[in-house]
Amino acid sequence: MKKAIAMLLAVSATMALGVTALADDVNQVADTGSGSSDVSSDNTSSDTSSDNTSSDTSSDNTSSDNSSSDTSSDNSSSSEDETPVGEPTSLVFHSDEDGTVLGEDLLEPGREYRFPAYVEFGGQRAKVAVSDELLKDYKFTYTRVTASGVKNFKIEERKGVHYLVVETKDTTPTKPIDVKYNVKLVRKSNNISVFSQEVKFSYGYDESNDDYINDLDKGDIIEIDNSRPVITKEQFNKIAKLNDYKNVTLAGAGWQFTVNVTDETTKNMVFTNAGIKEIMAKYPDQDFKFFRFGGKPSFNSTGKVALDVSDIVDDYENLNLYRYANGRVYKLNASYNAADETLEFRTNKLDTFFVTDKAIKDGTVIDENVVSGGSNAGNNVNTDKNNPGTGAGDMINAAVMAGIASLAAAGAVVAKKNSK
Repeated sequence: MKKAIAMLLAVSATMALGVTALADDVNQVADTGSGSSDVSSDNTSSDTSSDNTSSDTSSDNTSSDNSSSDTSSDNSSSSEDETPVGEPTSLVFHSDEDGTVLGEDLLEPGREYRFPAYVEFGGQRAKVAVSDELLKDYKFTYTRVTASGVKNFKIEERKGVHYLVVETKDTTPTKPIDVKYNVKLVRKSNNISVFSQEVKFSYGYDESNDDYINDLDKGDIIEIDNSRPVITKEQFNKIAKLNDYKNVTLAGAGWQFTVNVTDETTKNMVFTNAGIKEIMAKYPDQDFKFFRFGGKPSFNSTGKVALDVSDIVDDYENLNLYRYANGRVYKLNASYNAADETLEFRTNKLDTFFVTDKAIKDGTVIDENVVSGGSNAGNNVNTDKNNPGTGAGDMINAAVMAGIASLAAAGAVVAKKNSK
C-alpha cells in the first residue's frame, strides 16, 4: 500500500512539473505574440500592399505593369549612368522632331533630318542614348550600299544629343529612291566590329492621289499638291481622255499652265517661290520674285504660263521676266494681264523663272562654274530623264512663238501702271 501511495505521489509530482513547463511555454508564446503585434501590423500593411500589388500585377493591372516596364525601359535609355552590362548589339532611331519615322516615312529631297540615336543591349531589353561616354570605347563606320542621293549620313552630336543626321540631295525624282547603308559599331581598342546593322529608307515625292484624279470633271483645273506633286503617265492619260484630248490647266500656288497633256510621261510638278542666292547676291540692289519648278517638266506641246504678280505689281516700276537655266539668265517676252494681274508667256517647259524691277542683259552668266561644267554643274541637272534640263533652244522657241503676238505687249509690261 505504501508503495502504491509513493508511486501516486511521484506521478503527481511529474504531472505538476509538466503543467508548470506548459504554462511557461504558453506565457512565452503569449509574450512573443504580443511583442510582434506591432511588427506584424507594419508587416501586414507592407505585405498586404505587396500582396495587392502582386495580385494587381498578375491580374487587373497587366497593362499598367507593361506601361511601367516601358517607362522603366525609357528611363534606362535616357540615363547614361545606368548603362547595361555587356556590349551594344543594335541601333535604334527615334522619330525626328516632326514625327518622321526613318524607314517608314518618305523623306523629302533637300532636307536635313535628325533622328535621336540609341544602342540596345541584347537580352536585357535595355537601350541607352548614344553619348560621348559610349564613344570613348566605340566608333561608328558607314558604308553606302545603294543610291547616292544623300549628302550626309552620320551619327553626330548636336547640342549635347547624338542624332543620326540624314541630309538628302535637292533632286526631283518622279518616284521614290531607295537608300541602304551598313552601319558598324567598332571597338576602338582592337578595331573589331561589335555589330553590323542595315539601315534602309526612301526619299522622293508621292504621286498625285488617284481618287482626286478619278473625281475630276471635264474642264476642271488640275490642282497640284506640293506634298504629292508627281503626275503619272496613267493619270495624264485619264485627264487627257476626260477632256477630249484638248488643253487642260494645271495650277499651283501663284501659277497656271494651260497645255495639252496627251501622251505625256510621268512628271514631277513640285513648285516653290524660294530665291536663288547666286542671283540675289549678284544684284543686291534689285527686288525679285521667283517661280521655281524643281522637276523642270517638259511637255510635247507648247502651252501658256500665267504667273501671279499681284503682290508686286504696285511695288515694281517695271516687270522684267527671266528664265534661269544652266548658270545663265535669259530674257522672256511676256504680256501683262491687268485683269488677272499675271505675266503670261508661252513655253513647253516649266523651269526657273523670276521677275525683277530692273533689266538684266539677256544671256548674263550668273554661275560660271555651272556654265563651264564645274563641280556645281550637277546642281541644275534633273535626275529624271523625262524632265530634261532647260536649254537656250527652248527660250528661242518660246520667244519666236510669242514674238508676233506680243511685240507690243513687251512694252506694255514696262509701262503697265499707265495702262491700269
